[in-house]
Amino acid sequence: MLSIKWLPEAKIDLERLYEFIKPHSQNAAAKAILILVEAVNSLKKFPEKGRPWQADTAFRELPVIFGSKGYVIRYRLHKEQIIIVRVWHSLEDR
Repeated sequence: MLSIKWLPEAKIDLERLYEFIKPHSQNAAAKAILILVEAVNSLKKFPEKGRPWQADTAFRELPVIFGSKGYVIRYRLHKEQIIIVRVWHSLEDR
């Protein structure tokens, strides 16, 4: 079975997204992070679930719906690992 590895930048992204939502609703912030983590864990069964990011790279992007917009998880497959590279809100400038 594939394992998940979060790069430090992706972990920082989760913290940043949580802190952005938290002043409005701590429950919504926690739910957003839970949904993102569940989406990442779903990649263990379906690692190619996300769309290719660019044709000439090994990176993929997984859109995750939350609220009226959502998030994007960028990841890549490497051997027996799914490496989570970054996580953004869909409206953020990447």
